[in-house]
Amino acid sequence: MNFKTILTTATTVALMATTAVAQEVPEEEVNPFPPIAFGETISGFLTAEDDTLADGSYYETFLFTGEQGESVTVSLNSLDFNAHALLADSMDTIVFADGDGGGSCNAHLNYVLPAAGFYTVFVTTLTPHETGEFQVSLNKGTLAAGSTRPCAGFFDKKGTLAAGDSTMGTLGPPDPKLGPSYYQVWGLELAEGQTVTIDLQSIIFDARLTLYRGFSTAVNMNDDGGGSCNARLVVTGDGHPYEVLMTTGKEEETGPYLLRVTEGALPIVQVSQCEG
Repeated sequence: MNFKTILTTATTVALMATTAVAQEVPEEEVNPFPPIAFGETISGFLTAEDDTLADGSYYETFLFTGEQGESVTVSLNSLDFNAHALLADSMDTIVFADGDGGGSCNAHLNYVLPAAGFYTVFVTTLTPHETGEFQVSLNKGTLAAGSTRPCAGFFDKKGTLAAGDSTMGTLGPPDPKLGPSYYQVWGLELAEGQTVTIDLQSIIFDARLTLYRGFSTAVNMNDDGGGSCNARLVVTGDGHPYEVLMTTGKEEETGPYLLRVTEGALPIVQVSQCEG
């Protein structure tokens, strides 16, 4: 288990207050967190406006009450981030945590409650500063995970680019390989509804760009759309985090490049002009 030091002073005070008056005041009047009921699935979105844990991970919390000896299952699924679910008891102690138990980088935890009282589900990420859409479910009993597919992990980003940014570099060792080709990954800072053009240019290698939503979903790819052997993608933001994978059209290629993000949509070359 990858437990985190997670609880802020505000969280601690709120949970202590909830526990102290739980016997005197109705739950809905003292609960500082949104409730989640057994059998319920809640959809949400982690953003940079959310509170952060000690390691910088954004989080949201959901509260439920349980009985001693009751078995519960929490599932946390996301296509946008590497999910991490944590369960805290009414004394603000993390009693269980899971990162990849749900398959495909989703979280899934089964736990037998040691005492009756309030419990808090923390929806967060294994990697700091990740954002995106999620679905969290709470059920009674010990339920099997929805998938057994192993988590392939997330790309390590070189940095984050926004409209107007450009960077020059070299693709090749010590960069990692995706199959037989070297690659680099850059995060893309994109407002909802904002359209940008991404260009990868090189006079040495056949440039290729792939746009990913989160860690696993390729949503667009281009090889020669920037003319010659250069790659070009046009992207419009829809609120989800994106990553740009830059690699080569041929195996083992290396060399210098220019990666540029331009506001607006530039034309895509439809017929390859690459002679490399």
